[in-house]
Amino acid sequence: MTDLHYLSATDALAKFRSRELSPVELMEATIARAEAVEPDVNAFCHTYYERALEQAKAAEGVYARDPDAARPLEGLPVGLKDEVEIAGEPATQASLAFKDLVAEETTPIGERILDAGGII
Repeated sequence: MTDLHYLSATDALAKFRSRELSPVELMEATIARAEAVEPDVNAFCHTYYERALEQAKAAEGVYARDPDAARPLEGLPVGLKDEVEIAGEPATQASLAFKDLVAEETTPIGERILDAGGII
């Protein structure tokens, strides 16, 4: 399939479960697309591509061992607004005034995404 970055979350999760697609393949396609358009779009304040690929590999292992054990968003790439804080990560709110600010806590929406297996 071409243009994997356009795949819906529902379709991606179904393809993960059927092993037609791996979380790593989707993450690589998503990162490639983000890198290709980012200079023009300027959407991401912070990226965590290496960590995202590691988490995608872990998710791939979950689907290989037992797809029924996968959490609801297991292995799915998720982009978050900079105002959704993740503990220990920059919390700049896209402003140079907060360039050194680091989140002390994870906001509830961030927590729910992470707990469900989403990869930020």
